[in-house]
Amino acid sequence: MNNRPYYGAPGPGPVYTQEFIEVLASTDLQAKLPGGVLLAQGNGVVKKGTVLGKVTATQKYVPYDADASDGSQVAVCILDNDRDTTETDIGASAWIAGIFTEDKLTGIDAAAKTALKLCYFV
Repeated sequence: MNNRPYYGAPGPGPVYTQEFIEVLASTDLQAKLPGGVLLAQGNGVVKKGTVLGKVTATQKYVPYDADASDGSQVAVCILDNDRDTTETDIGASAWIAGIFTEDKLTGIDAAAKTALKLCYFV
């Protein structure tokens, strides 16, 4: 009998299914906003890749709106997962830096690109 250790497939255990995730950004050189963001209630399902602005009065994040005057007219970050804000404020994580596929983003425009200084768009 061979007494060498076996480095093959693991024995019985849980089975994991890998889910396909649409790529919004390069996995290199990206950074998330420390502590995440608090999305304001009332914006329905906010999709990943949505550019976010921060409402000055509440310090909560909402989809970026270039025509607003409440603070959300300045792009701050990019949401990294879908979040449902229909009934409550909800925490989320968001990117502040990275290389992003522009056509996968929602709400991106020239002003948002300028404001997102640490982001590169391809």
